[in-house]
Amino acid sequence: MLYADAAGYYTDEGLDMQIESANGAAMAAQMVLADQMDVGRTGGTNYIVSRVDNNAPLISIATIAQLSPFFIISSDENPVTGVQDMPGRTVGMASLGGSMEGTLDLLMMAGGQDPSSVNKVKVADSAASFALIEAGRAGAFIGNTSSMIKAKEARPNVHAVPMDDGMPGQVYVARPDDIEANPDKYVAFLRATHKAALEIATSQDLGAVIDKIASVHEVNGIDDPETAKIDLATNAENWMAKGEENLLRNIPEVWEQAIERLHEAGMIKSAPYASTLYTNDLLDKAIA
Repeated sequence: MLYADAAGYYTDEGLDMQIESANGAAMAAQMVLADQMDVGRTGGTNYIVSRVDNNAPLISIATIAQLSPFFIISSDENPVTGVQDMPGRTVGMASLGGSMEGTLDLLMMAGGQDPSSVNKVKVADSAASFALIEAGRAGAFIGNTSSMIKAKEARPNVHAVPMDDGMPGQVYVARPDDIEANPDKYVAFLRATHKAALEIATSQDLGAVIDKIASVHEVNGIDDPETAKIDLATNAENWMAKGEENLLRNIPEVWEQAIERLHEAGMIKSAPYASTLYTNDLLDKAIA
């Protein structure tokens, strides 16, 4: 979105964009529910739970991260190689009750481990949190792709394990009533976003992309071009993980699997038809 905005793609579509940060996935969705934002980028698991259990009036209009963007970050001296190494550890995460905790709980239950065996504490989702591990105050922390890349670039002893829980990683959500009233706005948003994401994922010069973003937006870490390139490239691999043809697409099989796994784990009370939780109609119109 930052690149689409800086490159003028939203303006080309007639959109007056305002991009705001939120403190975690749950808040991003809440801002949409409160009519403060038209679209929010939130965790797939977080969205499904809020929609199924709380009947949140939201729908996924696209999946940007096809896999979980989170990593379990620990040290080489006492590494977490899988969920079997998690019980008894203090584990930091950016927010409690959000996507990070939900992803960890799901992985632990799938691996036969009790999520309550982990002491979960709130820490900043940044490379700086690795200092808590080095100081012995935490046994691991959950970080996103950017935090993992920056930690690895800053320290030689960082151990990172991807948290692939089989869920849609991150999704764009909106309110069905506003989509019905203003469908062209969302088609335009997805057309510009798809264009930008595809350019980034296929770019041979990510430096130019980063320079364009930096010319308009202040982004933490963008002043370190080489690390920023690795960060952006790694995120783009996630966007394209299911193939270029599925860029931004809500993949039916993934959503069906997600509902099944969450219901079996007791993280949602019922198992609705997965197709009721998302729409690809807007994306199809955007890239037609």
